[in-house]
Amino acid sequence: MKYYNNDMDCKPGCDCGEDHDEIMTLTLELEDGTTEECEILKVLDFEGKTYIALLPFEKDEYLVYGCVEHGEEIELLNIEDEKEFEKVVDAFEEYFDNNNFFDEFDDEDEDEK
Repeated sequence: MKYYNNDMDCKPGCDCGEDHDEIMTLTLELEDGTTEECEILKVLDFEGKTYIALLPFEKDEYLVYGCVEHGEEIELLNIEDEKEFEKVVDAFEEYFDNNNFFDEFDDEDEDEK
């Protein structure tokens, strides 16, 4: 699986060769046997571990998991420690705020009104 990392230095028009408009997705297999398609918002290295933020389609809250790459596959890990989870969510929030990440979603919502 290929995923993207929305680095601050790499944006549309940067001539890096990546298609920044392409939405990368991941399918979650839920405990009840159903699946949920999610957009990969960001992969973040934080305090020596890798984490991923996923936004299920048709929902407005993102999910946060630890993740480990195994070749082309990504293994998602629940973050069991509450303090670790809070620190990771804070790191994602800081990234999203500093990069006006959700502005494009806000603009789309206003266009629909």
